[in-house]
Amino acid sequence: MVLLILGILAAVVIINVAGLTGHGQAESYATDESTIQFAVSAFYSDAHAYSGTGGWDEAGNFTSVHNYPTATGAASKLYVGNEVRMGKYTVNVVMDGNDSKPATTDDIVGAAIWMGLLVNMPGSGTGIAPVLDTKDNSAPLQGENGPYLNPQPKSCSRYNSSTGTGTITWIVGDYNRVYGVFEQGGVWYAGYGGRYP
Repeated sequence: MVLLILGILAAVVIINVAGLTGHGQAESYATDESTIQFAVSAFYSDAHAYSGTGGWDEAGNFTSVHNYPTATGAASKLYVGNEVRMGKYTVNVVMDGNDSKPATTDDIVGAAIWMGLLVNMPGSGTGIAPVLDTKDNSAPLQGENGPYLNPQPKSCSRYNSSTGTGTITWIVGDYNRVYGVFEQGGVWYAGYGGRYP
């Protein structure tokens, strides 16, 4: 009788715990997405505050304003398309608004947030050639702190930073919207697909 009761209790606990698998990772993904969205919005606001006197370029020179912390300095036309089931999770195909086709890796690289720019510390403004391979933590405004992002999320992939080792590439899409995306089978998806960071 005691063994029967213990068996029933164990079955109930296992079923309830199994349902929580991945829940903490999904919450971490959503939290990071909100935090990075805020950081990118703050960056955009600061860049516009300096638009009267010019901004910075990839070499740390004050020339034209870089509105977003990406290679191009601009928001991309990437957006989320159709929903797709990935195991027990729902993700979206990342689409290119310029031609209404699924985003390519080049599209993703161009929209990837350069995480070094969002770290809350002044930088030298050097070592940026090409942008995504820099190893310094250049601030968007040379020598100034910004209330952006510290520390860098562990999820960041190599497209976000030359030192990135995570599984997610954070991009700025259409309308200044931040997405966490990942590639699987040659297709880029936005959302939590069961693996994080």
